[in-house]
Order: sequence, then structure tokens, then C-alpha cells
Amino acid sequence: MTTKGAKSSNAGVVVSLAVNCLEVLGLGLTAWFTGSTAIKAQTAANAGEVAVTVFLLIGVLSSVRGPDDTHPLGYGRDRFFWSLFAALGLFVGGGGLALDQAVQSALRPSPVHSYLLAYLVLGATAALDASAVLVGLRPLREQALRRGISSRAYLRISTDPAAVTVVVGGGCAVVGAFVAAIGLGISEITTSPLPDTLASGLIGLLLLVASVLLLRTNRQLLTGRGVGPVLLSEMRKVVARQPGITDVTDLFAVVVGPQSLVVDGDVTFDHGIDVSKVQASIASATSELKERWPMIQYIYLTPVAAKRPRGPVRAAKASAGSVPQ
Repeated sequence: MTTKGAKSSNAGVVVSLAVNCLEVLGLGLTAWFTGSTAIKAQTAANAGEVAVTVFLLIGVLSSVRGPDDTHPLGYGRDRFFWSLFAALGLFVGGGGLALDQAVQSALRPSPVHSYLLAYLVLGATAALDASAVLVGLRPLREQALRRGISSRAYLRISTDPAAVTVVVGGGCAVVGAFVAAIGLGISEITTSPLPDTLASGLIGLLLLVASVLLLRTNRQLLTGRGVGPVLLSEMRKVVARQPGITDVTDLFAVVVGPQSLVVDGDVTFDHGIDVSKVQASIASATSELKERWPMIQYIYLTPVAAKRPRGPVRAAKASAGSVPQ
């Protein structure tokens, strides 16, 4: 990951942490004063978000360490590991607590009061969360612009789970604030606490869905997710057009960290080509691939006589690392 990208990701996590700490205090006091179940759910969600952002910050800081003897490709996957804990925190601390508040309120309903204060606090927290989302979106937008795709499309394929979690968690908080406000408004009109309770349940369900999506993303990254077929096809064309190469019999790329890929491939050459020209073609392919896709950290191109099966030895090499081209 580039230094600029790392700093942008760090900024998004730090801003999110500061925002959520302030909101937990404000929402907690408001929930106690108004008795609103929906605001209690928002408080629980933000308390869960504090734990989430702490995990994300640990992952961001630990993943920027460089390669060493025990981790020859660096510590990029540390961010995936801690982001997995963040998604679990959102699941339990956010969705679980919000649903628990809804169930408790349904069993023992209590009146809601001080609606104006509740609306003001919800509006303020929505504005703060929206600001945190904009900061978190910045590195994603930059990467999307480089790839020539929309931010929404890039959000689905991003390899920086910290930035994605900040955006998804913050987006849920903004939506949750509006849901809570709508529930409070209906409760004020009907003088019934039921709409406020239902809003709490909806907030919990929203957080559960978001956390499941984040868990799925982090699982894919931790288990060695590859790149899409379109990107892989473009990489194959770059290698295939190098002098002396007759075929690219195999090529794949594995995500090993935020904005960090390892590319492994087999290539066949013209018969009778000398070793120096083989080395020159591989060096040219390596240079062009890294120039076009800066996220590629290591490239392994192996001259072969014919197509060979993709086995555990090659997979281990791409995952653990050996001497790169």
C-alpha cells in the first residue's frame, strides 16, 4: 500500500474513532434523559463502533511493517485479521445490543419524552457520521479513479477492509439516525412507544446485515482472494506481448495486503531463444506490470516448455514468497 494511501486510511479510522467516542457520550445521556429505545439502540451501535475502530486502528498500525525473515511479503494480512474482529464487534456490539434493546422494550415498554432534544442529538450525530464517512471514502475514491470505475463498484472489490469498514459502519450510523428519528416522530404522533421500539429493531437488523457482508469480505481476503477476470486478462495481455513469448500458459494474482498483490505465471518462449533474451522479456513484463498496476509488489514469471498443473508448491510460493523477479 502506498504511503499516501496508508495515511488516508489511518485518517479515516482515527476520525471515526473520535466521532464515535463523542457520540456514545451524547447519545447515552440523551437515551437516559428521553427514555427512547431507538436512541438506546444507536448508543449501543456507536459503542460497538468504538470497539470496531480500535480493532481497525490496531490492524492499520501493525500492517504497515515491512518484510522480514518470518514474513517475507510483509504484514499486510494483519489488517485483514483485525478487520475480521472489527466485523465481529459490529455484529455483537452493534446489531446484537440494538436487537436486545428492542426486545427488552417490547416486553417492558416505557414512555418517551423530550422529543426535541432527541431530534437535535440525532441530527448532530448524523452530521458527524456523514463527515467520518466522507473522510473514509477519500482513499477509496482515489483508488476507484485510478481504476476508472465508480466508488460503489470499487467498494465491492477493495482490498483495504479498514477503509471499507469505516464507510459501511459510518453509513449504517447515518441511516440508523434517520430510522431512529422516524420512529420517534411516529411515537410522538401516536403517543405509543411501539414505533420507537420497532426502529430499534430495524437498526439492529441493519447492523447485522452490514457485519455479515464485512465478515464475508474479510474471510475472502484472509483465505487468499484473487483478482477479477477482467484485470487478470489485462495482465495476461501485457505479459503475452513481450518479445519471444509465445504463450502465457498460466497466470494468477493473490491479494497479500491492502493494495498489495503477488502475481505468478508460466510462460513459453520461442524455440532456440537464448537465456539473455528470456531474462530481458521477463524483466520487461515485470516492469510494465508494476508500472501499470502499482499495487503489484512481487512478480514470479517462470519459463516452461508446456502447460503444467497448478499445485500446492506454486500456491505456497505465491503465498509465502520466494525470490521475486
